[in-house]
Amino acid sequence: MNSTEYLYPIYVRQGRSPKNYKAGFMDAHGKTVIHPGFEDARPFHEGLAAVQLNQKWGVIDRDGKLILPFTQTIPLSFSEGVAQFSAGSRRGLLARDGTVIVPPKYWAISDFSEGMAYVWDGQQHGFINLRGEEVIPMFFEDAREFRDGIAPVKVNGKWGYINPRASFTIEPRFDAAMPFSEGLARVLVDKRWGFIERSGDFSITPRFGRVIDFRMGLASASLEQRGPNGYINKSGDFAIEPVYQYSGYFSEGLVAVTPMGQRFEHFINLRGERAFAGEYLTADSFQNGLCLVSTLKNIAYIDQQGHTVWEGPYIEGR
Repeated sequence: MNSTEYLYPIYVRQGRSPKNYKAGFMDAHGKTVIHPGFEDARPFHEGLAAVQLNQKWGVIDRDGKLILPFTQTIPLSFSEGVAQFSAGSRRGLLARDGTVIVPPKYWAISDFSEGMAYVWDGQQHGFINLRGEEVIPMFFEDAREFRDGIAPVKVNGKWGYINPRASFTIEPRFDAAMPFSEGLARVLVDKRWGFIERSGDFSITPRFGRVIDFRMGLASASLEQRGPNGYINKSGDFAIEPVYQYSGYFSEGLVAVTPMGQRFEHFINLRGERAFAGEYLTADSFQNGLCLVSTLKNIAYIDQQGHTVWEGPYIEGR
């Protein structure tokens, strides 16, 4: 097998109950390459995937070789070469070879981004590097990850943005703030969401009841918190009209949406056009050309034209 080829977890029902299944992995053509002998499995990250046996999690490589034994209580997902693990309610960090970088002493650890992760000790937030060193002290009321060289943090009830030296580049003045994505960050002012640039100036004034980050130039947004969702462009105008009760992030040019008053999801493209005819009970995001979906009868991987690459009987939870 090509070591660079992406593998996808598959979930194969065992018997009549949709709650009983085994997990394995397939290639992009739907061919099973790692036998479905695990109780559960997660997608590959950085060449490794978490798999479960006897209610414990371990880690395999793309050849199915066990890299870390089945000893963990949570699935390990590697980010920038490290993964968090759990001991009771506390979290620590492991290296790819299983070496403990940080003992389980934090209540929460984020994924690493730009070489740092935010941590919470139960009272305050700070940041650690990939060696587990607290490079920004436990000073903040809340925090989010670094992107584009700055991170949102909360001080005295307001959010601003700091650089890796813990200096504020955007002073705390927002009711909520999220990391930058595609050059813009969403912030909350007086219960309305808008977007700022790195200068801290608004590029889209706060007028939305609900928004998510920009992906592929578009962001799902609603004028009211419980209103219909559409997609805005970076000028703040609706490029796709708000007619959906559910709308997520675009990935590889497609996103699953649920129209108002309907139960099932379908996919649209960046122009808001229906991409293909299928309707689904659940749908993940496209990754490396394929997407995991389910109907009332089946679970399947589809390609970007809606063609089925692999399918099996419906299971719960996937």
